[in-house]
Amino acid sequence: MPEAPVSHLRTLAADAEALQQRLHDTLTVLDGLTPTVSFRLGEAFSSLGSAVQTLEAAASEAAA
Repeated sequence: MPEAPVSHLRTLAADAEALQQRLHDTLTVLDGLTPTVSFRLGEAFSSLGSAVQTLEAAASEAAA
C-alpha cells in the first residue's frame, strides 16, 4: 500500500488516542455524575482505546 494511506491511518490512530486522553482528563475533573453517565463515558473511553488499537494494526498491516 502506498505510504499516504498508511500515514492517514496512523494519523487517525493518533487522533483517537488524543481524544481518549482528553476524555480521561475531563473525567478526572467531573464530579457528581450519575452511574449511567459514568458507565457511558467509560464505554466511550474503552471504544476509543479499541479504535486506536484497530487503526494501528491496520496501519501496520498496510505498511507490510
